[in-house]
This record gives sequence, structure tokens and C-alpha cells, in this order.
Amino acid sequence: MKCRIPEHAGARIKLDGTYGQPGHRRQRYKCSPSKGKPHVFTELLPREEAWHGDCEECERQLQRREGPKAPRHYQFVARGIAEALAAVGAGDTYMGASRVARDRAHRFRFDRETGELRESTHGQLVADWVELFAPVVTAPHRPTAWPAEGSLLLDHIPFRIRAEDTGGRGIPGGTVAFDVFCAVGYRAGKPRLWHAEAFSSAHPANRSSFLGSLEGEPKRVVCDAHGGMLRAIGESWPDAELHQCEWHLQHALKRLLTKEIRKAPSEDLEELRERAEGALTGPSFWRPFVEAARLTENESLERWIAVNGPTIKAQFARRPPPSKRPADMPLTTAALEQLTRPIAAAIYPRRYALKNRERLNRLLALMQLHINGDDDVGAYSKTIRTRLECNEGRPAGRRRSIADQADSPSLR
Repeated sequence: MKCRIPEHAGARIKLDGTYGQPGHRRQRYKCSPSKGKPHVFTELLPREEAWHGDCEECERQLQRREGPKAPRHYQFVARGIAEALAAVGAGDTYMGASRVARDRAHRFRFDRETGELRESTHGQLVADWVELFAPVVTAPHRPTAWPAEGSLLLDHIPFRIRAEDTGGRGIPGGTVAFDVFCAVGYRAGKPRLWHAEAFSSAHPANRSSFLGSLEGEPKRVVCDAHGGMLRAIGESWPDAELHQCEWHLQHALKRLLTKEIRKAPSEDLEELRERAEGALTGPSFWRPFVEAARLTENESLERWIAVNGPTIKAQFARRPPPSKRPADMPLTTAALEQLTRPIAAAIYPRRYALKNRERLNRLLALMQLHINGDDDVGAYSKTIRTRLECNEGRPAGRRRSIADQADSPSLR
């Protein structure tokens, strides 16, 4: 232990009691320099008394003063903050993670008059930690540029809520509260969630903002046929090879055929709907399908083929044989949908409560680390302690500095 005053280098240091409540006492030290008056001080990141009698990682017994480090003037230690960040990144709610954090740290509130335990169910504790510390732990893993090799898969997840029209009647299907744009790239042939960001809507300007959030331009992009996305890609990355997701094309074709069959039942259309499943497998399947479609003389089907046929043929021409197609050259966005399922599962039940865009984006960054397998409580804790030490033991930001103005949520 050393005194933090440079002029007191080499001074004699000894223990000088503790401060704080029982169970959360923190160590004080006394510095006795050769020149000058003795003084009492604490560590930059004071240690709480040890929670356990021994450390499994160090494989030794712990003295009372060798507990976990905590930010100055914070009731919770750095490791507790790291555990909570990992929990919400894995899909836990702010409320659930806050309850666990208070329980593990034995930080309970008691009624002053009756002495009864007043267990808090509020999630603001961990919500504040996400605001202050999520950028700290995610920064070392955050990509600064889009992948230069392989493919980039793009899609968005809409989160709908109930809504009423001006007459007070419910709108069928509700309205979209916000969208989460997602991008998946490849590293060593394996898909990774590259970037995820929430926006108030899927407006073309927001799509362009998402594509411009990182530097560089991918060589190949796979996405659905959404007009806003195609337009944004063309404007932001004019040189990128664009491949429309073949699953979405096939799904749109089957949906059209189903609609036409409802309007005018036909055995020919029924047969085409069955063949649509493999129509995009290759040119040898697509050409017979187009010829059979023309014989039905269905105007809607012919229009769909006229619009999408050139794109499908062009993609056939660029597509290498299956045996020679690398893993980072997918034909669909299936890898993205699989990787982003935890995001949809965690956010959907809370879509009414999540209204702050900046805090949600910081939460998404934690989820991204979990999905990619980069979340680690030990690494989080070390990164938090390092950043605190660089800022006199305190967080760099101020709590709730990103809070929205009253009655003006950023995601509605």
C-alpha cells in the first residue's frame, strides 16, 4: 500500500481502522511521512470487507480487508456492477438484475420506524449502471468499420404496441413503437452480430444513418427487398454487390400465390405454389417455373416476375456452385435472424417501457457482446476498475444525463 501523495513516497503505512456499516466496512490507512504530519487516507478504489473467507481463483484465505474494490462514494462494488451488466446483456430485466445485485451485496432498505425490510423492486439501479458503465465495457469490442471481407447481412426488427385512432378505436396490428436495425458480418467464416441500433422508425434517413455509423464499405450485402433499405444501400455503398435474400423472395412469391388462389381457386396456381418452394434453387428450376406461370395468364403473378425476374437471374449468374461457395457468402439472412432472436425475445415483453433511445442502444451493445460470446464478468470488472482509477475513482459521466425530457420520449 502506498500513499497517493507523491511527496510521501516511502512513508510508513499502517492500518487505521475502518469506516462504513457492519458488513460493508472499508479499510482506512494512516500515512506517517518522515517529514510532515501523519494523515489518514483510503485507497483510490476502497475495498469492502471480504464477502467470503477464501478466494477460489487465488486458492488462498482472505483477510477481512481484502474484499472487492468499489467506486468512491458507491454502495456497490465494481464486480457487482459487472455482474449486473452481464445479466442484462444476457436478457435479464433491469428490475430482475437490480434485485439480484441488492441481494448479493446485502444492500437492503429498512423502515426507520418498524425496522422491517423494504425490498425494492425498482430497476433504476441497473438502468443507471447501463448508462454509466456499458460504454466502458463495450468499447474494447466495438467495431469501428464494416467488414472488409465476406458478406454483411442487414435487417430490422419492428416492435409494435397497441394504438388507437383519433376516434378512440383500436388500430389493427397496432403501431411500431421503434425499430432495431441489425447487421451481421463474418469473421473466419463464422457469423457475428456486427452492429445493432434502435431508431424511432424505419425511415430511409434512419437507415442511412445506420449504414453510416461505421466507417468503410462492405463488398457484399444481403438484405430483403424493402425499398427503403435498397435505396439507402445504393446511396451509401454504391460499389457494394447487392444480393436480395432468396428466402424473402420465395416467401413473397408464395404469399402472392396464396392470395391469388383465395381470389380465384385454380389447380395450376396450387401446383405453382408447391413448386415455389424450390423455384429459386437455380436456373434449371426457375425457367420451368416462369414458363408454367405464363400459361396461367395471371396478371399479378406476371407482374411480380417482371419486377423480380431480372434480379433473380442476375443473382443466379453471380452465384458460384454450392461446393465452391464460401461460408461467408450466404444467399439469405437466416444467420442474422438466428443471432438476433435473443434481442427480440428480451425486448418484446418490455417494448412499452423502453422509451429512451440512447440507453436502449447501450443495452443493445451489451446484448451484442453476449450474442458473440464476448461477455465476461471478470473482464468487465477489470475494465470498470481501470476506468475508475483514471478518473479519481469515480464514473466519468453523470447519472441520467441522457434522460429524455418529460413527456418527450426519444422512441415514440
